[in-house]
Amino acid sequence: MTIVGKVLRYLVVVVLALAAAGATYQWLSSRADSKRFPMPGERVDIGGRSLHLYCSGAGATTVFLENGLGGDYSAWRLVQTGIATFARVCSYDRAGLGWSDPSDRPAHAPNVTADLHRLIVAKNITAPLVLVGWSAGGVFVRDYYATYPEGVIGIVFVESSHEQQRDRLDGPAAAAKALRDSLRSLGLCRALAWSGAVRLSGAMAKIQAPLHLSADVGDEIIAMENRTEYCTGVTRETRDFDAEISRPDPPRSLGDLPLVVLTRGLKSSAKDMPVPVSQDYLDRADKNWFAMQDELAALSTRAAHRVVPNSGHAIPLQAPGAVIDAVRDIVDGRI
Repeated sequence: MTIVGKVLRYLVVVVLALAAAGATYQWLSSRADSKRFPMPGERVDIGGRSLHLYCSGAGATTVFLENGLGGDYSAWRLVQTGIATFARVCSYDRAGLGWSDPSDRPAHAPNVTADLHRLIVAKNITAPLVLVGWSAGGVFVRDYYATYPEGVIGIVFVESSHEQQRDRLDGPAAAAKALRDSLRSLGLCRALAWSGAVRLSGAMAKIQAPLHLSADVGDEIIAMENRTEYCTGVTRETRDFDAEISRPDPPRSLGDLPLVVLTRGLKSSAKDMPVPVSQDYLDRADKNWFAMQDELAALSTRAAHRVVPNSGHAIPLQAPGAVIDAVRDIVDGRI
């Protein structure tokens, strides 16, 4: 064997050894995370696959918490603890996220609605219901209410996405580029997650850093995001959700349904963005975002629009009390 051949064989052995070590590190670390943060709820069969459902508290009303894009139950920890003192409250993981099985159907609103309805039926959860939708979750709960309005007594939008936001925030060309860039980054995450490289990089912790979360809450979120399957689930949702925020028609009226819209009080800051972006662009996007929040508040004749001071987009984590108070006001009939 030539010297070149020996060197190549040595490099192959080294690469394989590193890959094996990385995969072992990822497996052991994920196992340790699962012991530290075990699944809090139960996996419920909705017809050939299961979704993770976590309910706590008690009361005549059940509150369902719908996550933002790529989120899981852990993002609602602070909110759920507060609501559980006066109502039954349930968070869950959408298909392919958290502890839930993946789905072969696109993560479009009608499919998310169908999954949630199957979950509610499987657990025999009855009215009255209050729906809380954070970010992308706002679009999903609007679709749920349009499809299954019976028994829903109120909705809370928490920094909700808008069905027309894709082109209104930054224009079609810029939006398409942003989507491509996001999917490219997520593709890299998917390719490397099994090797432990994403975990070792501390990328998930860096993304959470601007939120200044307490260790108990932040560590659980990071642990869930460092799971090998995480970036696969987020990629699916990011790709498919683009269709939900590119609609020609505005959101549908909610009639006189009690509604609370929570909007962040803090403007976007370039220094907190995970990728480089100009402050001028963020200022323009903020103006359009706040206008769309006003439009969401106008969907019901019984709406309260509340700006949450000192909070950014992550209101459930930065100002959970605002979400808890909004839900309490609906449950108690004050809206």
